Amino acid sequence: MNATSTQFVILAGILGSGKTSLLEALLDSGCGASTAVIVNEVGAINIDGVILSESARGMTMATLSNGCVCCSLTNDLVTTVEELVAVRAEAGQQPFERIVLECSGLSRPGAVMRSLEQLAELRFRLHIVATYDCSRPPLDRDFDDASAQLTAAHTVVLTKIDLVSPERRAQARSVVAGINPMARIVDEFSPSIRAREAFAEVDTSLSPRIVGSERTHVGETLLHPRVRVFRARFTQKPNWEDVLEWLENIAGMTGDRLLRMKAIVTGPHGSDDRILLQSVGTTFAAPRRLEKTSFDDLAVVFIVRDCAMVELQQAEGACEVSWTAMQR
Repeated sequence: MNATSTQFVILAGILGSGKTSLLEALLDSGCGASTAVIVNEVGAINIDGVILSESARGMTMATLSNGCVCCSLTNDLVTTVEELVAVRAEAGQQPFERIVLECSGLSRPGAVMRSLEQLAELRFRLHIVATYDCSRPPLDRDFDDASAQLTAAHTVVLTKIDLVSPERRAQARSVVAGINPMARIVDEFSPSIRAREAFAEVDTSLSPRIVGSERTHVGETLLHPRVRVFRARFTQKPNWEDVLEWLENIAGMTGDRLLRMKAIVTGPHGSDDRILLQSVGTTFAAPRRLEKTSFDDLAVVFIVRDCAMVELQQAEGACEVSWTAMQR
């Protein structure tokens, strides 16, 4: 059972933010045969599944109902994914190009990632996509869930842009850039182009802009009063074990206030290799080795809510770092 070429997409967004419409546009573009979709509907009636089935065009679809995939349906998700992959292999077909999990509006990507740890042997390429409803700003409606979804995302898709003025559309883009400067923002009017860009491959490494010395300018972003982005730059080559202990202490101290973390550090045993460490919430992904020449700086970026920089500075650890607020 080999799914090494399969992209696993966690599609998150609060209720009514355009997730199903985005998937419909993807299927309408002719990607149905190579895509499997798992719909997580909290209610007993799987409305989204019914809508998507009309656009299926050869798509394989499964549903998880009467529970949230990030809590009560963890085992069901694992079993469903394993069955999708196995049936595809038994039919002698190539692995799916992508498997999309359309989460309920209550799901948080970090908790879903913990569920997927049981599927590590399938070696999926994880891509987190979040929808941002420009007509009803999600951070104003359901801050806790929306902030967890948007800050976890590799890609944030602006939806319902046809319902708002150019000024509100620009404001939405600024808000997203302010709370998740590491995300790729899809701001496309055409539904087909929007869908294609939303599910395109992304490099989940830190961008040079984030690692570098530039701050995020107020003129480019709108700062949310409860979400902050901080960078800790190592002032000397850090010890691998010290870094892991320090990050673990910060995760334990901040708990669910830690929304996202990405770090570039050196490897164990004194190696000069560059290693990417990242978490969604307090769920850490496996370390990833980078091309050494790609990133000279060694630093960590934290996205947190309701947390001041001074709290992070007080975390116990042997790492020597200089702190910077990425927003001002």
